Amino acid sequence: MKGHIHGPITEINMIPFVDIVLVILIIFLLTATVMLPRTFSIALPQATQADKLESVPIIISIDREGKIAINGLRLKQDGDFARMFQSQMQGKEPLAIIAADKDSRHGRLIEVIDLLKSLQVKRIGIEVEQK
Repeated sequence: MKGHIHGPITEINMIPFVDIVLVILIIFLLTATVMLPRTFSIALPQATQADKLESVPIIISIDREGKIAINGLRLKQDGDFARMFQSQMQGKEPLAIIAADKDSRHGRLIEVIDLLKSLQVKRIGIEVEQK
């Protein structure tokens, strides 16, 4: 019978390493699906009768100062709205959801709705938090 030589361990046990990597991957995937593409903080108004969405919309965010972002991409100027919105449509029927801060100007929301109507968007929704 051979004797075992006691020395430094030169092999790496891969099973615990793979387990840790898989757990980290699962945590990353779960948090990535929860996060929405927003470039700034928005305090949404609350509603008791809010519907759930069945398709993936184009999200238009309006912050407290009236700055606009489309799917998380902030506009440098209002003239870029049509070009940026059409690039996000990608050939499908547009569904626009407006996520406006509850402290934003009402007039700014109407301006965005007018821009969407000029782009022939027929389905427009307003995002709220459910009470």
